[in-house]
Amino acid sequence: MIVKHILSFSLILLISTVYKSVTVNINEDLMIRSAKPIKNKTWENWNGEIYISPSSIFEPSTLEDLIDIVKLAKTKNKTIRCAAQGHTVSSLSVTKNYLVVVTNLKKITIQKHPKYGWTVTAEAGTPLSDLDKTLRNHDPPLTLDSEAFIDIFRVSGVVAVGAHGSKTSSGIMSDQLCSMKIVTGSGEVYEFSKEISQSEFNAAKVNLGLLGMIYSLTFRAQLMYNLRVTDAYAPITEWFNPQTIKNLLDSSDAIKLHYYPFNGFNQSDPNPLDPNKDLVLVENFVRTDESVSFTQQQIEKLRETQIQDNINQKKLFKSLLQNPEATPNVSSTIWKSITSNGNTSFVFQAPDAFHLIAGYEIVKTHLTEIRFKVDPDFSNVATEFSHVIQTLYEFARKGKFPLNRILVIRIIKSTKALLSNTFDNDPKTLYCSMDFESVIGTPGWKEFMQLIAQRYFDKYKAKPHWGKQWEFIPNVRSYLSDVLSDQIKQFEKVRAKYDPDKIFFDNKSLQDIFSCALYSSNCKCSRKNKN
Repeated sequence: MIVKHILSFSLILLISTVYKSVTVNINEDLMIRSAKPIKNKTWENWNGEIYISPSSIFEPSTLEDLIDIVKLAKTKNKTIRCAAQGHTVSSLSVTKNYLVVVTNLKKITIQKHPKYGWTVTAEAGTPLSDLDKTLRNHDPPLTLDSEAFIDIFRVSGVVAVGAHGSKTSSGIMSDQLCSMKIVTGSGEVYEFSKEISQSEFNAAKVNLGLLGMIYSLTFRAQLMYNLRVTDAYAPITEWFNPQTIKNLLDSSDAIKLHYYPFNGFNQSDPNPLDPNKDLVLVENFVRTDESVSFTQQQIEKLRETQIQDNINQKKLFKSLLQNPEATPNVSSTIWKSITSNGNTSFVFQAPDAFHLIAGYEIVKTHLTEIRFKVDPDFSNVATEFSHVIQTLYEFARKGKFPLNRILVIRIIKSTKALLSNTFDNDPKTLYCSMDFESVIGTPGWKEFMQLIAQRYFDKYKAKPHWGKQWEFIPNVRSYLSDVLSDQIKQFEKVRAKYDPDKIFFDNKSLQDIFSCALYSSNCKCSRKNKN
């Protein structure tokens, strides 16, 4: 009888244990019901240089999806990185675990705001083009104050890496934020804003995906306004004068210098490669009450032409990979087509001015952008512009042509977003952005950019754009751990609060940079070692 009772009790205990186990599993399944990975197991970024096979790829379309993905990651002991349009060409989205692609999160709402007048909330995967259209079609028509150059970018990608807008006074796009909602490491949704905590908001505005997954972003909007955009072509030597740059900026909302390499090349000339014959495209924006120069239908036709132009340029650039010596000829040919209409000055609605060229992303390029603090008299801007041209022609005399698409120089104001490469406590500080582009596979690209970057690092404590290529620069991780040390220590307090288990801290470069800044005695990216 005793044996029977023992067996009976054991059976009941076993059934109870199994029941509890099944119940727990059912509850877990219900908890993560919407965290379903897609069938595709591979992901490639925009320019094709990053190709990964994470354990799972997710394409969430709701906030609940994001929450469930975090819960699943915690259950399965996985880490998470995010991607948007895929225009990031550094390793920020690289992971062996969970990749969350947010491009299905595209809802937009516009609100009347007691403090800001109008605000617009966009989910993480919203393209700038969709945001522009929604704001333009609103009654009254609205716009953001400034935006990134390419309108296919998604809002979360632009904010996470601290991408700049077109206007000098507006700085990075993150500085137009009122608030943002992030799904943190606990699976909870937290709203960051300066009203709640200014210090935490300064961390969140450029967070590199380290605080969690961005769900939505609320920007200040304003009534639609117009900008006169003037494109003028001038001898490059005129713009080696700092006063010339400063004077134009003082009378403009923004300026850009576009330099197309070797554009003065003339094969029939006794000295075909003469930098003094090169021109620079000087573009400046001025706010105006004048009427627009084109209808939306005319602008759409112009954009169609621009897309075809970029398709044609792609074919020309592709030929350089086998014949880099043809770079001056190809570049000058493209330059002649660009300048065929001479100087121009037209009025556009603000978003059309921000995204003035369509199809620019068709040509797949290497991208490296570095920003340094502008001297009060702008002397270092002129000096570094001149130095780039000098270095480029020194390479050319050796038969090397590492820069073949463009160099764009912008001036933007500083920000208090901690991890931004334009961080400064003085809001009057200006930064110079030197943006280099060459076609994918261009010989000598890394050698050239390493020289330029090292010079900027040594002279100005300059910092690279997080979303562009920088990890190939020797000793860059230890360098960044030094120049960003104070900001990283402030940021880490916020990061540890919202992701204590480091679910989102799945990036080797950032791990090394943070480790060196926080625990210098255990630093694994010593200046003696290669990155």
